[in-house]
Amino acid sequence: MGLDRSNQAPGRAARQLTLARKDVLEQEQVLEMAVSQYIRSMPVLWVSVNDVSGPRSHRGVVERNSIGLLSNYRRAPLDPPSKDWLGFSCDRERVRGSGLWNNNHVEEGYDPAFLAILEQYAT
Repeated sequence: MGLDRSNQAPGRAARQLTLARKDVLEQEQVLEMAVSQYIRSMPVLWVSVNDVSGPRSHRGVVERNSIGLLSNYRRAPLDPPSKDWLGFSCDRERVRGSGLWNNNHVEEGYDPAFLAILEQYAT
């Protein structure tokens, strides 16, 4: 099992910005609250797929294929993010290029047959 380095990011950002780590965490909290408030205002469809997680599970099929369908990574965007989308500032190329807050599966296509599985759980 690898080390969880997510807690190191504020310290790294503080060094790069020549700020105290505490100040970075305080500013990050303000931004996180604003993002959470914005997301809470969005309409969401929750699709519950209650099977054991794994590459062949329905959950895995729906996740991978949904990302593959919606991703703009290295292809002409069908539904591009807005010009001021925060993801354009992300340090991960696949996030910036895909228009999704995701690193995994953005380079993959999708199998249209997954839509029948998605429909099964969404209705």
